Amino acid sequence: MAAVATPALDPVAVGAGIYERGELPSKAPLRGVYGGGTQVTGAAAACTACHRPSGLGGVEGAVGIPPITGLALFGGGDPVVVRMDRRLAPALSVPHTPFSAEDFARAVREGKGPGGRAMNSLMPRYDLGDAELSALAAYVGTLSAEIAPGVTHDSIRVATVIAPGIAPERRKAFLDTLTTLIGQININVHSGLRQKVPVVERTLGSRRRLVLDTWELTGPASGWSDQLARRQREAPVFALLSGLAGDEWQPVQDFCERAHVGCWFPSVDSLPSDAARGHYSLYFSGGVATEAEVISKRLGGHAGRVLQLVSADHAADAGATALVAAIGRGRTVTRLGVADRAAACGAISGLGAADVLVLWLRPADLAALSSCGSGAAAVFVSATLGGDEQLALPAGLRRDAMLVQPQEAPSLRSANLTRFDAWLAAVKIPAVDRRVQSEAYFATRFFVATTRGMLNNLYTPYLIERGETTLASFEAVQVQEEVESLMMGPMNKRPLGQVTEAAEDPIHATAMKAHLNEMRARGGTTVYPRLSLAAGQRIASKGAYLERLNPDAPGTLGEPEWVVP
Repeated sequence: MAAVATPALDPVAVGAGIYERGELPSKAPLRGVYGGGTQVTGAAAACTACHRPSGLGGVEGAVGIPPITGLALFGGGDPVVVRMDRRLAPALSVPHTPFSAEDFARAVREGKGPGGRAMNSLMPRYDLGDAELSALAAYVGTLSAEIAPGVTHDSIRVATVIAPGIAPERRKAFLDTLTTLIGQININVHSGLRQKVPVVERTLGSRRRLVLDTWELTGPASGWSDQLARRQREAPVFALLSGLAGDEWQPVQDFCERAHVGCWFPSVDSLPSDAARGHYSLYFSGGVATEAEVISKRLGGHAGRVLQLVSADHAADAGATALVAAIGRGRTVTRLGVADRAAACGAISGLGAADVLVLWLRPADLAALSSCGSGAAAVFVSATLGGDEQLALPAGLRRDAMLVQPQEAPSLRSANLTRFDAWLAAVKIPAVDRRVQSEAYFATRFFVATTRGMLNNLYTPYLIERGETTLASFEAVQVQEEVESLMMGPMNKRPLGQVTEAAEDPIHATAMKAHLNEMRARGGTTVYPRLSLAAGQRIASKGAYLERLNPDAPGTLGEPEWVVP
């Protein structure tokens, strides 16, 4: 019987298994030992855990994780310069003699650099054979080897995606916000008059202008994939910046995953079902899915019936579906549309004191329930669908109603957007949709800050890694700058901190002090209360408020409760 030849393993594929998953060619887990003797195995031992998918490293506390791409280790091109933390930047970018194969083996097996210098004890020592080492070196050589599509020496091409069905006035306000801000940013890049360019950026010549394309999708969602792929072939972009969709976004995320294109904080009400598991998409909030999880958490072990009234659109359907999944089995859940108002009101009136009513309704559908009353123990209303705290919920349903609100509490939300509102007024753009326009404003400013921090390392995995690690600090810096600016006061006037109630206008002084206190108390510069990401996280705001509606008038009773599922 003739021997069957075993196909040769692809060295790069073998190296990818070791680097990304901590998996040896035999499928056995990779094993390593830290300098202190602690063992680590499998995914926890994978190189990507510290050096990240890009190979460009990161920061762990006060320890800088250096870049280990092929260019960084073995040379062959321009020096790799990274700046992840000002305290650690010099150490991470110190030029060194290119590694030889022997140097690479010593580093991996013994934790020693060229010349025998001991590496940090956080660098595990791995017992790898020669073939495995060679495969790992081959894969490392592919990391961040070519600048991403859409990038030239002086520009970064991005696109914003607009889905069908967006009202013309919303579309115009969104695009006006985006294009005006990018125009201002590009003026600063060229003139350099309004910003001091850091020495490292000036030396590397890494400042680039943004080139914005608008990708208007047409027809049903089933055809969007081909449209996106064609656009990328015709004029490749580095990332999708912001974006606007009423409901569906799954085909856009799928495109970003396939094409390895960053999808940077779009404005959508309903996220793709696998949003949290993607590699290249970052979102502000979980929207209706987060609302559903918050409702489920509040219900806890509640045993009564749950009635969901659902508008006829994708986002409402997604919220209702997510709630069923969140509360699990053991509870009766009924779902009704609202096309038949009499049937909906009848179902509501049949609820008892132990039952719950959940409204996944658009404003027009909420208003259509004007003749309905409820005996339910609790009523939950989606703010993503129904509107903000002034939503028009009929009086018969307000008595025990709570608004599930992913956005910041009203007074702090207003403080968060102080700078944005002033900018809108200065550039004379009307506030048609404050949430969407402020999201586009923030996404653009954060994208620019992130890409500038990347210097010349414009690779898509690194873009996402930088977004994960710098979002919270970016927000903190923006908050501090805005508070300091407010305290300094307008030009040629006294700082706010010196204004007293004995001033010529004590009412104004008191109001300004109250505003300053709100500015200090807030947690960010968007409509959301807290934005932060960590490695592998894709949704920046993690919870929602429960706000009890005023039973007798529009608005809420105050004291919102922040709930993280």
